[in-house]
Amino acid sequence: MKFFIVFTLCLLPALPALPGIPERTEEGFLVPRPNAELSFPRAHAAHPEYKIEWWYLTGHLFAENGRRFGYQATFFRYARRPETAAPGSSFANAQLHLTHMALTDTGAEEFHYESRFHRAGWNARAATDHFLVRHGNWRLHSAGDPAEEMRLTASVGSEVAWDLRLRPAKELVRFGPDGTSRKGPDPTARSYYLSFTRIDTTGTVSIGGREFRVTGSSWMDHEIASRQLDPDYEGWDWIAIQFDDGWEIKAYLLREADGTPSPFSALIWISPEGKTRYVAVEGFTWNKDQVWQSPHSGARYPNAPVLATIDPRSGAATEFRFRPVIEDQELNLPGTTYWEGAGNVHDADGNQIGRAYLELVGYAGPIEGLR
Repeated sequence: MKFFIVFTLCLLPALPALPGIPERTEEGFLVPRPNAELSFPRAHAAHPEYKIEWWYLTGHLFAENGRRFGYQATFFRYARRPETAAPGSSFANAQLHLTHMALTDTGAEEFHYESRFHRAGWNARAATDHFLVRHGNWRLHSAGDPAEEMRLTASVGSEVAWDLRLRPAKELVRFGPDGTSRKGPDPTARSYYLSFTRIDTTGTVSIGGREFRVTGSSWMDHEIASRQLDPDYEGWDWIAIQFDDGWEIKAYLLREADGTPSPFSALIWISPEGKTRYVAVEGFTWNKDQVWQSPHSGARYPNAPVLATIDPRSGAATEFRFRPVIEDQELNLPGTTYWEGAGNVHDADGNQIGRAYLELVGYAGPIEGLR
C-alpha cells in the first residue's frame, strides 16, 4: 500500500523546534507540534511526511425492521524510509496501506471481516489535497468539507457490503490540552488526534443479496503521528461511548509490560457542545471482571469492562458497563489479531444508556507496526 505523491502543499507545515521536542524523529519523520494551527478542510487529507496515519470509522446501524448492525472501517497509512527498498524499482515507494473492514450482524449473530495490504498506487491511495482514501473498491471521501458530509463504500467478500452517507452532527474535536495527544514519555510519542464523535448515518447494508435501508450514528477518528507507543507497551484497551443524552466518552488504557496502565492512559468526556474534560489515569478505573476466550485464536479478551469515574454532569461517582452485542467480534488476520466490536452501555442499575465500540489489542500476541 503506497501512493506516489508530489508533496507540493504542506498541510501541516514544519514549525521551529521546541525545547525538548525535536522537529523530526531519528528516522526523519515530522513530529506533531504543540499548539500548531491546522488548516481545514485539508487537514482531513493525508500527511505522508508523518510515519503513521489512520482514518477510523465505527458505527451502530438500524434497519427499518429493527435489525441491528455494527461496522468498522479502518484505513491505515504507514510510511517506511525509502532507502529500505531497491532504488529505482516500484518497491521504492515508501507508503503502505493497510485497511480493515468488519460488519457485525446481530440478527444473524454473525461477524464478517476482511483485510487488505498494498503499496500505494493504482489499488490504494490517500489524497493530500482533498479528503479521499481508497483501497480497491473500499472508499471514504468527501466532495467538499468532511465536516458537512462524507461517503463510505465498503464490503467483505462478495456477499456483504455497505454504502453510507455520513453527516457530522457535532463540531470536530481535537484532543490534547496543547493540541497533541501524548501516548508515552518520549517527546515524539504524540499525535494530532481529530474526531467527529457523533455522525448521523444513513444508507444501505447488503447481506447475501438482501438489502437493508439503515440509519444510525457513527464515530470517526483521524490520527497523525510519527511515533505512537512506548516499546514496553504490550497493548491497549480503547472505547468510544455515545450516550443517549448527547455526551460521549473516549477512553483508553495503554498497558505496560506488567499489565499496569501507563500514566499516559486517559478518559475524556465530550459534552453535547463538543467541550472536552480530561480525566487522568488516577481518576478512573477500568475493571476487567469478565473474559471471553476466542475459539479461533485462543486469546482471552476482557470484552465486558466496567468503567468507573466521576460524572461531570452530576459531580457524583458513576460506573458504566459495556456489553457486546455478540461475543465473537475478533478479527483473526495474518500478522494481527484483535477484538473490536459493537455493544451497549448500561448504568449500575442495568439500564441501557448508550452504545459503544470497544477495541482490545495485544491479547493475542505482540503488537507490531505502531511503535
